[in-house]
Amino acid sequence: MTPEQFNLHRPELEGIVKRYFDNPKLRCEIRSAEVTPFSKSRVGYLGDHFVLELVVLRVGESEEDTLNFFFKILPSSIPALNEYLSGIGTFRKECRLYSDLFPRLAQFARFAPKSYLTKDDRLLVFENLKLQDFTTINCAELGIFDKAHLEQALRALAKFHCASLMVETKTGRTLPELCPGALDENCWIRRDGNPRVQELENAIEVLSELVKVVERDNPNLPDILTKLPDFIFQIYDLVKPSEVFRNVACHGDLWGSNLMFRYSTPDGPPEDCLIVDFQFARYAPPAYDVNMLIHLTTTGEFRKQHYDELIDLYYRTVRSQFIAQCLSPEEIFPEKQFRQSCGKYRISGLIDNFLMNHVTLLPRSCVDQIFSSPEEYNNFSGEDKIRMCLNVLNSDTQYKARITGIIRDLIAAL
Repeated sequence: MTPEQFNLHRPELEGIVKRYFDNPKLRCEIRSAEVTPFSKSRVGYLGDHFVLELVVLRVGESEEDTLNFFFKILPSSIPALNEYLSGIGTFRKECRLYSDLFPRLAQFARFAPKSYLTKDDRLLVFENLKLQDFTTINCAELGIFDKAHLEQALRALAKFHCASLMVETKTGRTLPELCPGALDENCWIRRDGNPRVQELENAIEVLSELVKVVERDNPNLPDILTKLPDFIFQIYDLVKPSEVFRNVACHGDLWGSNLMFRYSTPDGPPEDCLIVDFQFARYAPPAYDVNMLIHLTTTGEFRKQHYDELIDLYYRTVRSQFIAQCLSPEEIFPEKQFRQSCGKYRISGLIDNFLMNHVTLLPRSCVDQIFSSPEEYNNFSGEDKIRMCLNVLNSDTQYKARITGIIRDLIAAL
């Protein structure tokens, strides 16, 4: 495929090369340009992913450079998905973040891939992290991280949050003031025409049907089913900026596939982590992200044993980041208030754990089926979605174990 098929033209390719070499005056000749799929199977839900390869000869050089970039676009093969993502503004948001906000944050920390182009609120070109040996981990146990991976992910998250706080501290302005609209909520917001409203109601229907199976022998089942909807609807308030706790730029979509790790040895622990896919970023307390990450990638039993030490590790990273910039963490982001906020946002972690994982933990065969055609994608809602999740619950022991744990953690908090 050619870049022109994706509305990428020669001047834009030259701009990508100039930004890659960090030389706005660079003169070069693009000898060839080719686009190939990033993977044989779908690697994400919210876009189509490709590799852009450019063969470039810089003026004054005798040898060509072969440059590889990762890029993603709004999905074109499924019109309903394209319309859905356009309606909730996922690409528009991420383009704004990478063009306006992240260059400000990057002066303090590296937490995400570098962007070389954002275009038309529908296309982004990044450095190809795969060439730097970053990879998502193959979660044999359905999205569960071991402690070493979770610790690296928390360190990356702390760097992201600290960069937000440092920008605000240095400028004396909030991020919404510096980049108006870039962090507006686009995931869980009650408004006319927002497809996420129906999506949340459908998720509650799925949850209720799964609970009827998991808790069929529970004498409190009728009471549980009555309380569940209002408990889940709390998410609409939990995603809002806090009037009590300090807010930062939050990622808002911290499941396993949005975290990439690098290793010094093939069988060793991860030595670095970067965060990708900021399409649901919001302005909220750091504890929202911290709890989302911990809940989506661990079991309830693991959290009982390690939650406090993971919170300790996150704040130690925060402290070291501030000290490195000669700033006082206690003045800007007091530890006591952070720990208080973690208590409140454990609820959002429990809610997000179901809202995201009942879909993201479905077997690859189900994901491939859902995205195999516009018709199959359109069918993944209502009764058909309930039927698929129930069928997987009854036939897949790993999915059943994870969803059962997620549901029972949620019920315990009612």
